[in-house]
Amino acid sequence: MVSPAEFVSLIFVGQYDDAEALLHTDRVPRSSICRLPGLKTALDAKIQQLGTSAKAGRQSLAGAYRLATWLRDNEYWAEAETIYEEVVRLSLAMKEVFFLSDARLSRVACLKKLGRIYEYERAKAEVPPGTTILIDGVNWRVEDL
Repeated sequence: MVSPAEFVSLIFVGQYDDAEALLHTDRVPRSSICRLPGLKTALDAKIQQLGTSAKAGRQSLAGAYRLATWLRDNEYWAEAETIYEEVVRLSLAMKEVFFLSDARLSRVACLKKLGRIYEYERAKAEVPPGTTILIDGVNWRVEDL
C-alpha cells in the first residue's frame, strides 16, 4: 500500500518521477476507479509541517496545486477533486488568485468525471467565463465542460 504522506512529500519537493513510480507499484488497471485513502490527511499534515509564514503559505498552495494536477492527470478523480477544493480554499484564504480559476475549473472536470452532476453544476457556476485548462494536450474552456 502506498504511503500517502510519502507521496505528498515527493510531490512537494518536485520528485514527480519518484512519486509516480511509488503509485504505480500497486496501482490497479486504469479501467477501474483509482483511490488513495488518507491523501487529504497527508496533505493537511504537510501543510501544517510547513508552518504559517507567507512563504510557507505559498509553498503549501503551489504543492497542493501540483498534487491535484498530478492526480487529475493520472485519473485519481476523487482525490484530485478533494485537493482542488483545498487549493480553492487556500487561494481564497490567502487572497491569491494565481491558481484559483484553474483549480475551480479542474475541480469541475473532476466532478463531471465522477458523475456528481449537482455539485458539478454548482461548481461550474463559480468559474469565470472563458477560463481554460489543459487536459491531455487539449485546451478546455468552462463552456466546453
